[in-house]
Parts: sequence; structure tokens; C-alpha cells
Amino acid sequence: MRRSFLWALCLFLLFSCALLQKITEKINWPEHIEYIEAICELDMAWMDMNYSGSMSLVMEYPDRLSIEAYSPFGDTVFFLNRYRNHFLLLTGEERITSEKGFQEKFNLNIRDFIDDLALKNVVHTKSENSEELEIKKDRYRIIYRLKNENTICWEAIEGKICIKFIEAKFTR
Repeated sequence: MRRSFLWALCLFLLFSCALLQKITEKINWPEHIEYIEAICELDMAWMDMNYSGSMSLVMEYPDRLSIEAYSPFGDTVFFLNRYRNHFLLLTGEERITSEKGFQEKFNLNIRDFIDDLALKNVVHTKSENSEELEIKKDRYRIIYRLKNENTICWEAIEGKICIKFIEAKFTR
């Protein structure tokens, strides 16, 4: 009887934690981002890569970008670190040490990606929905839904990458 109760309690706790939705705080987005430290949810279906899960992000414009994506058990499954002339991307199968290697793998320039995150060098065009800002680039488009959803998405022929910001701070 006691063993059954303990098993039931363990299963209840496990399912409670697994099904608990993260509450997104209201984020006041600056017009341009010089620094951001964030806890995010990443949803990516890009080329032959699929991932959905938690992610941490630190960006200091224009020199630094650090992204770490986690498995459901907290293990790192994807690590990207760019600081000035240093670049490192680690996945389960690969180690990429150059921005050119990143561009070949993702068909995306890392400097453009940083500019997109920082809301830099873009021509803003409002879509019909005032909650949404869409920016069209040569090979992809970025959709910013920052007012209520706190989401940035990149869409291209290669697929879609969406980052939902759960918590963010813009000062050190």
C-alpha cells in the first residue's frame, strides 16, 4: 500500500512539472537592443534539424552571442558562442569553429542573425496586425510579435526558427 502511494505521488509530481506552462512576463522591448539576457523557448524546423525546448540567450551587440539549448532533462543539446573573432558551435554530432561553417550549415549569416535579434539595420513595415512587425530580407523574413507574444520568427525556404522570450533583461 505504501509503495503504491509513493509511486502515485512520484507520477503526480512528474506529470505536474512536465505539464506546467511557463508564464511569460510582460517584457518592455526597447527600440534597439544593445544587450539582452533571456530565458526562451526555441521551436526550430530548419533544413534537416528539428528542435523544440528551452534555451538561454545572451547578446551584447555587435560582438557577443551565446545560445544554449537544453533537453527536457537539462542537458545541453546545442551550444553557440560567438565573441568578436572567436566562434564555436557544438551540437550532438558537430563542432563548427567558424562563422563560415555556421553559414554553410544553416544558410544564415551569424552577423545578420545578431542584427535581427538587436532590431538593427532593418526597414520596418507594419503588417495589418499592429501587434506584428515583419521585415523582409533577401533570403528570409523575420516576424516580430513583441507586444503580447514576445516572439521572433525567421521564415525561409529552409524552414522556420521561432524564439519565444519567457524572461528578458536589457541591462547588465
